[in-house]
Amino acid sequence: MAEAGESMSDSMILPAVADLTEAGPLKQRIEQALTSGIGLTVDASAVQRISSPCLQVLVAGVTSFAKAGGAALTISNPSQAVRETASVLGLMNALELSK
Repeated sequence: MAEAGESMSDSMILPAVADLTEAGPLKQRIEQALTSGIGLTVDASAVQRISSPCLQVLVAGVTSFAKAGGAALTISNPSQAVRETASVLGLMNALELSK
């Protein structure tokens, strides 16, 4: 349980291959955190290949958390594959990876 003033958050690790089959479970996990009002950190360090559907789910999640205010969706340790794919698709800013 978080102490007063601390925000609650959860985390998950993306698999090495984050493809279409992972987009649905990823979306559910993001929606669960959003509904609960807790932040979510997505560790993308192990990703060797990521599909556009997964990136679209992440972009929608970042946007939804921003609109809700308070808690945030953070992508931590994005692998080179995540950065390259996001860059090619023009999603670096939307995913807040250009910082």
